[in-house]
Amino acid sequence: MLFNLFKKQDAINVPEIADEIESRIYPALKPLGFRKHGRTLHRFVSGDISQVIHFQSGMPLKGMGGLLCVNLGIRIPECVEQTFHPNPEKKKYYPEYDCTLRSRLGTVSGKKETWYDLRRGAEKIAADVLNQINGIVLPAYDVLSSREGILAHRREYPMFDTITPHLILLDECMIYGHLGDLAKAKEKFEAYYRSAVSEYEDQAKNGRQQYLKKGERVVYMGQDITAEEDGWVTLYGASHRHIEYLDQLARDLNLR
Repeated sequence: MLFNLFKKQDAINVPEIADEIESRIYPALKPLGFRKHGRTLHRFVSGDISQVIHFQSGMPLKGMGGLLCVNLGIRIPECVEQTFHPNPEKKKYYPEYDCTLRSRLGTVSGKKETWYDLRRGAEKIAADVLNQINGIVLPAYDVLSSREGILAHRREYPMFDTITPHLILLDECMIYGHLGDLAKAKEKFEAYYRSAVSEYEDQAKNGRQQYLKKGERVVYMGQDITAEEDGWVTLYGASHRHIEYLDQLARDLNLR
């Protein structure tokens, strides 16, 4: 848990410092095709694949006021839109939360995600962020800059893919379908479908584990649990909605 670092006498202008950090980093990335949209630096590669670097301020109400992190993302249109033929009309940019692969600075180095204390000053923070972008992020972005590169190398960058790595097979199905290889798309879809059914059957039989802090409450399929202490609880039952969604998706994509 991170707590608010600032007392009244320590008050700083968070937006101003965040803007200065971004303004120090942007000139180095602009020649590489990145364009600035608010707190998001974005570029298109291979025509319509987005690569994103986003500066996020911590929320004071969650005890993270005065902190800053850097979100990273790669958006593959067909994976997001769940169609082999995504909308050809592009926005000027896409936000990090709309990306297929997502992570943060710190995590991509194999460490804990980094939250910068803005009291360190914009110059020091910007230098550290730019060093990591140049040394870790851009080399990965260069490899993962095409559909062929993503298909061949995505699994080599697990720390760039920490939010939805369980969807890799489904994403590969969408990419192969977009590239016109329907046989490979069907193969990837059926492999993902089998894994989803297996997970559903396991949860229906054995339940699933969820960690709750003391006092936290969860309501799931008729179970209403409030934790008396920190620890894991077992939630029994499983939702069939994802399997139903996949069945409909297979029909929509003419995979069955």
